[in-house]
Amino acid sequence: ADERIQSFLNDTLGSVIETDKIALPTRTLVLDRHGIARELSLPLESDSFTNDILSSYRVKQGVLHNPKADRRTTAGVFHVADIGLPVPGDKLATPIVAYARLLAAALKPPSELMRLPFTSASKSPVDIWCTLLLRPLVAPEVPGFRPEKRTEVRFYAPGGLVCNLDFVESIFGNAGDPFLPENDAGLDIEHWTGHTGCVILAPHIVGLNKKALGLPHVSEATERQKIDGMCWEKEDEVYNEGRPFKITCRSRQGVMVTILADNYFGYCKKELKTQISFSANLSGLAEEEHAGGALAFPCFHHGDEFQLDEKVLSQGYTFDQAMKLIGEEAQMQPEGHAVDRRDNSIVYVPENTHFDARAQTVTWTTDGQPKSIQLLPDKVYVLPIGYKIRYARHPGAPSWRLEGTRAEGTVCHKPCTVSGGGKSEISKSIGDAIVYGPIYVNDFKHDLEQVEAIFAKDYSERFRAPLPPGVEKTPSRPPLSMARSLGSVIKLLTPSAEFTDEYNRWLEQIPNHIRAIVFIIKRFYKPEWGDNWLAHFSVDEVNGQPGHELKLDGRKLMGSYLRMGFSPEGNWRLYKLRQDFLPAAKVQFEDDITASITMPTDQVASPEPFITQPSVKLLENCEFRLFQRPDDAI
Repeated sequence: ADERIQSFLNDTLGSVIETDKIALPTRTLVLDRHGIARELSLPLESDSFTNDILSSYRVKQGVLHNPKADRRTTAGVFHVADIGLPVPGDKLATPIVAYARLLAAALKPPSELMRLPFTSASKSPVDIWCTLLLRPLVAPEVPGFRPEKRTEVRFYAPGGLVCNLDFVESIFGNAGDPFLPENDAGLDIEHWTGHTGCVILAPHIVGLNKKALGLPHVSEATERQKIDGMCWEKEDEVYNEGRPFKITCRSRQGVMVTILADNYFGYCKKELKTQISFSANLSGLAEEEHAGGALAFPCFHHGDEFQLDEKVLSQGYTFDQAMKLIGEEAQMQPEGHAVDRRDNSIVYVPENTHFDARAQTVTWTTDGQPKSIQLLPDKVYVLPIGYKIRYARHPGAPSWRLEGTRAEGTVCHKPCTVSGGGKSEISKSIGDAIVYGPIYVNDFKHDLEQVEAIFAKDYSERFRAPLPPGVEKTPSRPPLSMARSLGSVIKLLTPSAEFTDEYNRWLEQIPNHIRAIVFIIKRFYKPEWGDNWLAHFSVDEVNGQPGHELKLDGRKLMGSYLRMGFSPEGNWRLYKLRQDFLPAAKVQFEDDITASITMPTDQVASPEPFITQPSVKLLENCEFRLFQRPDDAI
């Protein structure tokens, strides 16, 4: 790789500068496996390291690095050598002679920047370049069509900035020693895009003199050079007004050498993203996407009791089948359930299991014999269909509840996202936007009369003819029946194409706050109340008039509300969530950098049967590890 880069520099810059001034360092400390950079970023017998542009600290999770500035800006940062490929209008075009002299300066860092932190406190400190080889993904593999494609990128950093290489390899992995044949992309023609990148860290070149870099006087400059500031009027003017920048030189042959005049970590990641995009654009048939994504598993609030309904049980998933599938991973227990051998917080239970939060029991029958274990908050109970039940505390009320999570997730992919467009948010829980507050009634007596009418209604005639598959015309279960779950009541009172027009019109006439009261009563209803449920609900008397906050046996009830922005006056806009709503459980799949390929469906080996479109887009995250920097980590 180094030879490919050096040949490009010699061919491109040899006419404007002596090639020995732009010779890449040959004596470097090669970081040939992941983790070495992290070890070298702190002194041997110390938990911190500080210089003028960086502070590093050993913490419980590893090492926390704080560059001097968190830039989070790109204004005036991106400069491109004005040679070869056209320079985009939103970038600054730098004359090739200036790029060559900036590179020569970048390759001669001061001694204090070369000092390796690991040796900084020793009697013989070492000043050295550190280098890293990366092989980031450019195009995902398509089985039966073509293998994955990767580019190659070499990182050069003065020893004092080895922490930047720690950051980069933590996200993109480490491709090993670049001087071993097995790591040479040039010998891996099947998986190499044919492109080579190089990144050189050089914060010390900020403030170089414009005239000394070979920039023209304003009287001799072109219009674009004047617009981009690539000329001088006074002899003491400095390049880019002394602000940090990154400058790149690239060719149609697919070599790209970038100098980062800053040690801000974000620019390192951003540059790798640029290198991947550069390679994808030259290769064709692939795209680097500014994207985010997660696998989302729907979750539900089941109240105090839960068991699988007959419709799910009729699918035939059994405990015996589940145990055969899991095999030795599960350890059977005398009561007839099983515990995961690797994680004893995972409990496998039969399909006919009944969960009761009030009694704190998990019960089922085996061979006609009732079995029971205690319901515990530190366990996850897994049913044969993969559905998971947890016993958890309500985050906004002094009560406990049963929470369910589906086994099947949905991959949510947010493509083509601008900065601030929500690519990270798609993989975060919506829970932070949920607030908890009282359940309100307008007129307690009148509202509860409407609720009572809803509970007393006959729902057996709600379906259109013919009935949906699997639905038989039978006397409808009352909303407060223990045979009807909270989710079933919510479905009962939600307009549907399966229902008659007359029934849907009746549903639409129910005020939202009445619906919310119905669901909260169903949530807390106990069989022993019978028809006397009304006696358990009340409101306080305020100034001689009935209040508006609903209470259960003297305790205020809490509802969940979603914050949806602000009103013109600056107040929160809150919307009541359905009573069984819980934020989805998520597994982050991608963040920021994704490689994609779009192709005909019939050329994909074994496409999913539900795909009917003529073409599909296949995605793979380019990052070895996902990175989120907490805003308050300092």
